[in-house]
Amino acid sequence: MKAFLKHPMRYLCTLLTFLFVATALPAAAQPKAAPNAAPRKAATVSTPADDAIIRDGVRLHDQEKYDEAIAKYQEVLAHSPANMTALYEMAFSYLAKKDYVKGRDAANRGTEYASDMLPMFYDLLGESYDAAGEPQKAIEQYERGIAAVPDASVLYHNMAITYLESLKNEGEARRSLKRGADVDPTDVDIQLMLGQVFRSGGYQTPALLAFSKALLFDPTNGRALQAIGWWRAILRGGLPATSGGQATAMASQTPASKTDEGDFSAIDRQFAIGQQAIVTAMDNGAGEMPTLLAQVNDIVTRLAALDPGKYKETFVGRQYLPYFAELKKRNDVEPFVYWILQRAPVTGVRDWLDKNKPRVQAFLEWTNQFPWDAR
Repeated sequence: MKAFLKHPMRYLCTLLTFLFVATALPAAAQPKAAPNAAPRKAATVSTPADDAIIRDGVRLHDQEKYDEAIAKYQEVLAHSPANMTALYEMAFSYLAKKDYVKGRDAANRGTEYASDMLPMFYDLLGESYDAAGEPQKAIEQYERGIAAVPDASVLYHNMAITYLESLKNEGEARRSLKRGADVDPTDVDIQLMLGQVFRSGGYQTPALLAFSKALLFDPTNGRALQAIGWWRAILRGGLPATSGGQATAMASQTPASKTDEGDFSAIDRQFAIGQQAIVTAMDNGAGEMPTLLAQVNDIVTRLAALDPGKYKETFVGRQYLPYFAELKKRNDVEPFVYWILQRAPVTGVRDWLDKNKPRVQAFLEWTNQFPWDAR
């Protein structure tokens, strides 16, 4: 599903209160217009009375009474034509009823104004062309939006979906996601999708790092369980959760790793070997978390030992390796693993977090200050 905000009137800006820290991990920055962007008109601040009318329109839209909803938005726009929320909702309702001409006309009007909703209008344009079976025009709209608001990561994310699902171009989807991660290194949607695209494309270690970063910044929401499943599947290296097979044989049969993000083939081969070690240790009575922690610590140790000079020009070398090298140096692999596995159905995770609050807080404060490579 594309990550775009369908109803701004219903969007409640909530602060994620982490379990042990008052200071949240870095949040995505507000989109900024390009320095050389063409001057735009001033938007109108919506009044409480107009907000009430727009809310009525949203309720009608949700009941699929699109024409009645549009009439509500037009009521606001009749006396306040620069009300961006009403304009966006009207465009959205037109597009919901597949009136693409009027929907795009309203969305294009929205791009003429300077407002926090500017990326959303471009996103709506891209979404509408994709839904209408014109994916190349959708790409043009996303690029148009990126030119106007270069750090609006949602545009890169949704452009990647068009490349992946409509144009079947995984390479361009991956490139778009990397561009988005470069402008907003903490965007969870981008990291989750990058993990999936990396994994399907044969980039196992980069995929593990992308899923790790997504879980680092959003360990408790509904997507976390799925992300944990993907993360652990990579660590198993193709082996099932319990296996009596030979890990060495499995590792030798692993498809060749892609190397344009750096050569991680030696680490990729360790996943199945590490999973076999976990199974053997658990068969001998070891707990799941200590064995999993040992495997992750081994992987991070190997990552930290890589020559940074050989990877500095790659996306993975810029976006992930410096953090994990420092994580190892600080001896923080343990709080990292427990933190990202908060939603995993694994015995001992919650108890460890409860008993180690000061250490977790120090780990999160360091992560909060880490100089992520944003471009």
